[in-house]
Amino acid sequence: MATQLMRENLRPLYRQANHAHPGLLLQRGYADYDNETEAGQQAKTAYIRRICGVTADSFYHNAYQRWRTATTDPLRFCQAVLALQSRLFIGLTGGGMLETGCAISHSYGMPYIPGSSIKGVVRAQVSKSLFGEQNPAVIAELFGAEADLNGAHPLGLSGLVNFHDAWWVPTSAERPLVEEVVTTHHPKYYGSEGATPATDFDSPIPNAQIAVQGEFLFVLEGPLAWLELAEKMLIAALDQGGIGAKTRTGYGLFDPQPKVPAGAVCAWVEETIARLAKQNNAQADDTLRGKGLAAEWTALTDPVLKAAALEDICSRWQAKGWWDEPPGKSAKQAKVIYLG
Repeated sequence: MATQLMRENLRPLYRQANHAHPGLLLQRGYADYDNETEAGQQAKTAYIRRICGVTADSFYHNAYQRWRTATTDPLRFCQAVLALQSRLFIGLTGGGMLETGCAISHSYGMPYIPGSSIKGVVRAQVSKSLFGEQNPAVIAELFGAEADLNGAHPLGLSGLVNFHDAWWVPTSAERPLVEEVVTTHHPKYYGSEGATPATDFDSPIPNAQIAVQGEFLFVLEGPLAWLELAEKMLIAALDQGGIGAKTRTGYGLFDPQPKVPAGAVCAWVEETIARLAKQNNAQADDTLRGKGLAAEWTALTDPVLKAAALEDICSRWQAKGWWDEPPGKSAKQAKVIYLG
């Protein structure tokens, strides 16, 4: 009884919210299922468009930057930003009454690709290749092996490389989610598992779905000697086979040319560095790593601009090799400010 009352009280809040969590909207926000009437189908489509209108806020920008910064050690991690060549369906069956879904981060409300899915796709692709057939021991070392009392690994084997969840790159598109229409041409045929014949007289039914666009940051972790091989396997698998649902029809394929993980250039950072350098008669690099820029950044009140500026500053520091070992006392103090 209490649960029912709680649901009835929460439903109006979902409809009124301006910045609702996409995962909550998918799982809890759609109140009335009506897929039989035209009005019901239009209401569902409008609701999906509302979900697809959600953009990445400063909370996610900051979280993404922290994750990217935490995984920059080249002796331990391998980072690769890959762009989707087509739209991606991931977590398609997790939408409840909406009959569509997406893998959404519980904490940050943005789409992600589970590390377990990435590892499974890469292992499946490599295992059926000539390399996999000729090197089963390498596959077992890289991905792990189940316990087999009569096999080579009676106690099982942990894989040497860890496939982390892939994060959506917040600067790669205006918004991560996009409406995709999948049309069922023979609903009775599929609904009856082939018992009803498919004919040319069937009426196609457009069905609104939620897909993902943009780029993802993939992170591998493990021994340096294995990371390069694992990265090549990852890129080949996502280019040739794709990931997620409907890959046979071209969804979920990635560009095989990885991009260097770098933040978008922020105009505020450019302008502030130029102004401070002129004001203090200093070099641009000295200004970039100094406390003056950090103080100006701290004073920003727009959270979205502040997150974008931090991403740009951190990217420039990493490109210079300053982030892990800040050069000088001022740079060390500035890093403390950026880390909060």
